[in-house]
Amino acid sequence: MVISKKFLKFSSLIFLIFIVLLHFYINRMTLNSHYGKVFYKLGLECQNKCSLNKQLSYFQKAVFYDPNLTDAYYHLGIIYGKQGQNEKEFTSYKKVAALEHVNADAYFKVGRYYFEKGELDYALRYLLQSKRYRPGEHDTFYYMAQIYEKKQMYKDAMSYYVTLLVVGYPRSAEICERLWRISKIPNQYGMVSDEVYKIRGNKEKEKLWEQIDRYLRTDQVPEFMDKVAGEGHD
Repeated sequence: MVISKKFLKFSSLIFLIFIVLLHFYINRMTLNSHYGKVFYKLGLECQNKCSLNKQLSYFQKAVFYDPNLTDAYYHLGIIYGKQGQNEKEFTSYKKVAALEHVNADAYFKVGRYYFEKGELDYALRYLLQSKRYRPGEHDTFYYMAQIYEKKQMYKDAMSYYVTLLVVGYPRSAEICERLWRISKIPNQYGMVSDEVYKIRGNKEKEKLWEQIDRYLRTDQVPEFMDKVAGEGHD
């Protein structure tokens, strides 16, 4: 079979065009990534000097040119949150969690968003990931405890609530009220009492145990609840 010179020229031209297009595509992708980093840097420099809309514009351009720029999505989440654009804030943090699997803060914020929407299974999934990468974060425990309480998994809820009381979590008064409510559920008082009793093993928290135990048995309000009475919570 004889291949004509005309066909060879045509094939060579097609191949050359393909090489040029491939080269252009690679360069464009590299250039886009570069532009993304440039706009991200401008956004950072602008933070204390520009309006939120100006910052937003820079970070939006950063992720347009580089869709994998995790930190730019994180800053977008912060700005959207300040502007009250909750859906966009949620989407930004969810993108961060998808791109950077160890970002505990993004997992926490997505989990809290799902919690506030009442989607408890999704909330728990993200909060567990947040706990995995930042084990000592007490705000995560607080929301996880509420989820377990809502799902009627009272022993799991109690475990986190008691831990929060031991560390002196700022919402201790609210948590004590939650313990009291759970203790009034049929067949739950013994479990609550057992969990609270664990505090007694900590000598520094002996007084705390006495106050909570007295509250569960007699409804006498603990001293620390008197101190924060009337204070609002975030």
